[in-house]
Amino acid sequence: MISWKYSFETAVKELGMVKKKKQALDTLLNTGKISPSTYEYLSKEITDAISAIEADQKALTEKMTARANELEKQIKSLEMFLADLEIHNAAGEIDEQTYRHQGNAISLGLEATKQELNDIKEALVKLIPEAASALPAQPASPPSEATSQGEMATESTAEATSEQL
Repeated sequence: MISWKYSFETAVKELGMVKKKKQALDTLLNTGKISPSTYEYLSKEITDAISAIEADQKALTEKMTARANELEKQIKSLEMFLADLEIHNAAGEIDEQTYRHQGNAISLGLEATKQELNDIKEALVKLIPEAASALPAQPASPPSEATSQGEMATESTAEATSEQL
């Protein structure tokens, strides 16, 4: 599992648990099962925990945004490699087998990179909805023969990977 995914899942779970504790504490106070002084003491602990988790989430958001920017650059590079390959193929500079092999490899990398970028964007929307607007838009690339072949291979690879997880 990618490290940001584990950190993201952990942060979401922790925040959810602490918020449930806060609700339970509020209920205890409202039903008279605890005194206001006990409520204040425990509420401070919970508030401090929420603040710590939110600080961790902010740091995680910054790391995820940096990774998204890195992936965006990677996508542009891979698209350039694929376009260059198409040009060499159209010019007859490479044989068909090399074209297919390299096209499939680049396409697989491109699709995996796009998928990770989409996963990061979805996770950031869950953490901080306004963070999604700060992310770069993913450019659409026109499909080519190599891309189509790579997409088929990517889909089967992605299915196998998701089954393993």
